Amino acid sequence: MSKYSNEFKLIIVNEWLVGQNGLKKLAKKYNIPTFRSIVEWRDEYLVTGSIGSKSHKPYSPDFKMTVLNYLETHSQSEAARYFAVFPSTTIANWLRTYRKFGYNGLKPKPKGRQPTMGRKRIHPLTPEQQELADLKQENYQLKMKVAIFEKLKALVDQRTEKNKRQ
Repeated sequence: MSKYSNEFKLIIVNEWLVGQNGLKKLAKKYNIPTFRSIVEWRDEYLVTGSIGSKSHKPYSPDFKMTVLNYLETHSQSEAARYFAVFPSTTIANWLRTYRKFGYNGLKPKPKGRQPTMGRKRIHPLTPEQQELADLKQENYQLKMKVAIFEKLKALVDQRTEKNKRQ
């Protein structure tokens, strides 16, 4: 979540556009630690016509590589304006990830929290493993049948003995 609301950013950018104050004066007036933030907001407004994206736009790894190649001859803020990637720190994150993990680091990651218990992964079984699993299942079912027949025999024996007493 952003420290400043999009409406607040828009007010400051509009005030700059009207020409009432410079970037440093606006930063001082609204207690913004650095005027560089206002520069980002201004650039985003001038390029896209709005501030703050309503939805996250996924970028392809190829697009990210194009932006990173552009960085070789241009600054990060120029690349952000040219490719309309805001905030420009996104590009810095891509660069850091690329240096650490290479091209594969630029691929999209699965969303959401990792499961804490860990799901069992379903891997295809080899024919031998499948046959062993089938035999284990059949063995288990036969053991259950034997246990049921033993219990039934015990109940029948108990009833016959009860009838003999009477």
